[in-house]
Amino acid sequence: MKIAIIGAGAMGCLYGAYLSAKNEVILIDSYEPQVEAINTNGLTMLVNQTETTYPMRAVLSGTDIGIVELVIVFVKSIYTFEAVEANQSLIGDDTIVMTLQNGAGNDRDIMHFVKKENIIIGTSKHNSVGTGLGKIHHSGSGITTLGAMEPGSNVDELIITTLRNSGLETEVSDDIQRIIWSKLFVNITINTLTALLETKIGYVSQNKYAWDFARRIIYEAINVAEEDGTYFDRREVMEMVRHVCETIGEGYSSMYQDRKRKVRTEIDKMNGAIVEQAKLYGVATPYNSLVVDLIHAVEGTYLEQN
Repeated sequence: MKIAIIGAGAMGCLYGAYLSAKNEVILIDSYEPQVEAINTNGLTMLVNQTETTYPMRAVLSGTDIGIVELVIVFVKSIYTFEAVEANQSLIGDDTIVMTLQNGAGNDRDIMHFVKKENIIIGTSKHNSVGTGLGKIHHSGSGITTLGAMEPGSNVDELIITTLRNSGLETEVSDDIQRIIWSKLFVNITINTLTALLETKIGYVSQNKYAWDFARRIIYEAINVAEEDGTYFDRREVMEMVRHVCETIGEGYSSMYQDRKRKVRTEIDKMNGAIVEQAKLYGVATPYNSLVVDLIHAVEGTYLEQN
């Protein structure tokens, strides 16, 4: 299968490495040094203290490489619209476009360029950290969950088989919105709190003050989810987030990595999405609003530090 991955960051490279074993994979990114490093030296992935280098092809965003069978979008959610717009030459009538990104609303951005029945939305429980140009550390493994954006549609069996044959554990959900909300609960706590506190993922559940704040953020988000029509057991959600903290506790979240690199975060597509949706239903979200403001305040320090 010919696959294009838009976004050669830590997660895009992780999936690219696994899929490249049995497929033609092209990584697409707007950062030229990353593209050059992958083309020159390959993609190096560290797993369990063992490094493996994968020969990979990478191109700059907007390069015409022809129509592909599968596009996986892995850019930051704040750049989804412009990234897909710049790479429309990849997409034919039968091309499947899949988003495994963090945040909310990526499917709606993609729908401007792709028919609804060709869009797959999903989540990934893998954790990956960029360690240099063309280098990543696969610090935590997990399942990839997929669902069709169009209600009643089936996820293409070839896509499922392709992921599984590449060593990526994959399942299909009939209630993908529940899965998306569940992933969002993880992102709005682990991503934001580790970025603010500058800690590894495990700290969120280990420190009682951080964990109490996480609980307040999650309870607000559950109130919004329920107004939107998806219901959750609060204790089950907290245990799910705790399990993630314990499973990949030594890893670093993507937003933590953004702060270290002094780049714009996805906060507006995470806690910010909760705040905006809450306005539609008249739900109070003071803790999520505070987190959004604090992350934007941190982003504001980048200019002063440079």
